[in-house]
Amino acid sequence: MRPAKESSEPGLRTIEQWRAYLADYSADVLRVTEEDGLSNVSNEQRAAGWLGYEGASEEQLAELEQRLGTRLPPSYRAFLGASDGWLHLSSFMGEMRTSSTVAWQIASDSDLSSLYDDEDESGEKAILERTLLISGDGDAQYWLLDPEDLSEDGEWAAYVWASWYPGLGERHASFAELVQAERESFEELEGYNGRGVHPEGVEELLDQGRAQALRGEVAQAIDSFERAAVKGSGAGLYLETILKAFQDLQFVHHEIRNNILGRDHVVAEVGADQVLAEAVPLYLRRAVEEHEQYGPGVGIVGLNFTQLVPELDFSVQESKSVEESRNDWFERAAAHVSPTLPEPPTFQQALDRARALVEQDRADEAWAVIEAAVPHWHSDNPNRIAPVVLLTDPVLRHVITPDRARQVVTTPRGQDGA
Repeated sequence: MRPAKESSEPGLRTIEQWRAYLADYSADVLRVTEEDGLSNVSNEQRAAGWLGYEGASEEQLAELEQRLGTRLPPSYRAFLGASDGWLHLSSFMGEMRTSSTVAWQIASDSDLSSLYDDEDESGEKAILERTLLISGDGDAQYWLLDPEDLSEDGEWAAYVWASWYPGLGERHASFAELVQAERESFEELEGYNGRGVHPEGVEELLDQGRAQALRGEVAQAIDSFERAAVKGSGAGLYLETILKAFQDLQFVHHEIRNNILGRDHVVAEVGADQVLAEAVPLYLRRAVEEHEQYGPGVGIVGLNFTQLVPELDFSVQESKSVEESRNDWFERAAAHVSPTLPEPPTFQQALDRARALVEQDRADEAWAVIEAAVPHWHSDNPNRIAPVVLLTDPVLRHVITPDRARQVVTTPRGQDGA
């Protein structure tokens, strides 16, 4: 048994508290979720603004507890009293079980513990064998409550089991805590798709993040941009990703794929030219480097660049295998040259000087020139907060070690406006 002594959030312990919370949550889901994601919601539920049903009566709850042979944890019991079942309690959970269908997981049609062998070292099999199954199968996931992992106030630990984790996810102290965490995840996912649940204050967060970034306060800036992104800001998502690239380039191509390319609201807010000049070269640099390091079959190749870079659209040629077509794609990617953005005159002079020094095998001197110029870098474009050219330029990027990249963004920039 995993130790658990935390109490659940006191704001969701009664039927009345759950009704108020779920009514507010329903309004958010109905307002921002795309229509095809609400196909199982009835017209009556839409009109009522309530994604649930009538609450279970005390008699129904007592019958359920008698059938299970145990008292339900307080926050889950109150939830059923507010609504006996629910639709869309998270982005990946379409339907919760009702008081008549809740069952012990091991006795259900989808006994998850059977997926583990008897020598399971993770301990998940033992947990699954005793859990209560409270959801449908969602998006290849199930919601579970563990009756042997109790808090002092009688709450059971709650988990999401998903095939794409795989296994049990984060442990939550109660059902209420799990619902709140999933709601936060819903708001983040919708915001990252450009449908902010609570968009108020987004411009203030962007301005704050830009000021922090230019002062070299990277962690604070990333936090501000992340909060703006959750509110639906494409610029916030873009700027968060760019700052993270300077912190760690290893996985930046995955972040660019997930956060920028293919997200219309990001490209629309930032501008296609800037995405082509900054994000695409960063993506290509790391995709090609990963391909060269690990060989064919590695890297994101099937991503459709048609809108931004038509010549990099991947397709399998009839006369070639998938692997040969993939290699051709990487060759074209490596040779691709994106448009450059204008730099301040003094900074451009420093870049030219640094390139000349690199060609003379004087890399450390080149870095000294760049280091001295970084404080004077600035841009009139509010969505340019750092000299990304240092990471994408075919000559200079070899001078910018991971430590130097981090130094660039922790150095205050543009304070003198030079």
